[in-house]
Amino acid sequence: MTTVNNNAYDAGTNSLSGKEFADEYFKEENQVVKESNTVVLVLKKSDEMDYIVDEMLEKIFKKENPSLVIEDRGGYWWLKADGKIEIDCEYASEILGKPYSVYDLLVDVTSTVGRAYTLGETFTITSELMGLDVKLQDVEQGEGK
Repeated sequence: MTTVNNNAYDAGTNSLSGKEFADEYFKEENQVVKESNTVVLVLKKSDEMDYIVDEMLEKIFKKENPSLVIEDRGGYWWLKADGKIEIDCEYASEILGKPYSVYDLLVDVTSTVGRAYTLGETFTITSELMGLDVKLQDVEQGEGK
């Protein structure tokens, strides 16, 4: 039995072409905006990024969020998950054995779908409406100062 992951790169209309794509795309039920909690993060390939994807995202984050799909797309990593994808650059420094800041990470972020933000040394891409669905974390932290 073949299983299809709806978070895969070629899932849904991306797997169709020509008339099949047009017929599916223009169906009446597909002309309505639908809420989604899916996020996408595209990362440029590098030695550091390969290690972070393998050691942090694949081995640790995927256990917390099993919806995470990681695809090697040649020159970049394509990641898709429900809810959020988070990269802790302090932990990345530990596994890399050298300083690695959120600014180093941002150089390798090539595209996102969702709401991206940094807080301290953590990069997050989320589907939450910051300030509406959840309180802004940086504002909460600033209130205690």
